[in-house]
Amino acid sequence: MNIPRIDKAKLLAGLKSFFTKNTALKVIALVFALLLWGYVLTDQKPVRTKIVPEVATSFDGEAELNAQGFCIRGDRSEILQNVTATVRTQITNYAYVTANSVTASISLRNISEARVYDLPIQATVNSSLGVVQSVSPGTVQVEIDTLVTKTIPITTSFNGELPDGYWADMEALSTTSRLDITGPKTDISNVTHGECVVDLTDKTSTIYSTFDVTFYDKNNNVVSSEIIIGTLPTSTVRLPIYPMKSVPVDVESSLVGADNLAANHEIVKAVATPSTIRLVGDQAVLDKIDSVQLEPIAINGLDATMTVSGELLVPDGVRLLDSTTVSILLEIREMVISQTFEQLEIQVHGIQSKANVTLDIPAADLTVEGRYSLVSILSRSDVQLFVDVTGLTPGVYQLPVSVWVRDEAATIELTTTLSVAEVTVTIDQP
Repeated sequence: MNIPRIDKAKLLAGLKSFFTKNTALKVIALVFALLLWGYVLTDQKPVRTKIVPEVATSFDGEAELNAQGFCIRGDRSEILQNVTATVRTQITNYAYVTANSVTASISLRNISEARVYDLPIQATVNSSLGVVQSVSPGTVQVEIDTLVTKTIPITTSFNGELPDGYWADMEALSTTSRLDITGPKTDISNVTHGECVVDLTDKTSTIYSTFDVTFYDKNNNVVSSEIIIGTLPTSTVRLPIYPMKSVPVDVESSLVGADNLAANHEIVKAVATPSTIRLVGDQAVLDKIDSVQLEPIAINGLDATMTVSGELLVPDGVRLLDSTTVSILLEIREMVISQTFEQLEIQVHGIQSKANVTLDIPAADLTVEGRYSLVSILSRSDVQLFVDVTGLTPGVYQLPVSVWVRDEAATIELTTTLSVAEVTVTIDQP
């Protein structure tokens, strides 16, 4: 039998024509294939297994456990670690099975005593998505302790400083003095006290708020607040803060009889100790106060320095932070006067026999200043100007002019001023 010979060129040309020119036929074939694949997926429902990592875990029945007087002890973040679930699902749901659609829990419902348990981790997925076949890890170790409540003392401390011009009324401070804390007996029994820290930095108005509490054991080591079951307790602090102003004590306007002191006496100064006092109150009121006066102080007839007490007159609408009594130093002395003696002869002391002494300026003016009782009685004969040439040999000298007033005590006490401080002295040998 003769087999017809195949023309390869014609065959290739025919195939090329089929794939490039029969577009409608190819579309029909594609649609048919899609319909067939859809039938397989919806009617035959093939099943696949999916590994789902990072599934979050949680406790089931914890409220009931606490109601029975028990609680979980330990770091919950370490106990509740993520697990990996193996889920059997239809291929049509495969993409919808994620860590968010799987729920893993640890049941606490069958616990009846405080001890360490190895509890199974159970996982479920929405029934329409599939079935959880396994969980890894499958168990977790959980320590159960007795749930207790303890009352501990709370102290309040402060750090930072208020801005200048503000004052905190610590006497009016109101704080939480005791708190109840609830948690595992093993941990709660170690807590002995708590501390609340309030920052005063930049505070310009009354503090009235709640603050976190740090817990400590008997050795003042910090105890983690993670041991607390339920709401973490806080301390409520109320501390009034007011504007403050320092003003001087006005002594002079409080003195009565300053013009009627003992004869020939005067008041040199009147100083309060402290010289300034602190006021607190509304800022608008403080702005109007520049000083604080005293109850009137009578100084009629005084003739000597003395210290007296003065009572402050506190303005309305403000509060005085310091004592209402101040110490007043009244410095009183005789009036200081001066007297001038003109052209007093400058005498020479210590002249050797037969020596001839001449001065280029023979006389000078002298002003004497001092206590009224001493200066007022001086006469020209009570004062003397001189130069001392004792032991000097013939020659020319610049010598200071010395002053003598009545006696040595008066000379030392009084202040003297000369019109000529020194003179030229010539000593000749005859």
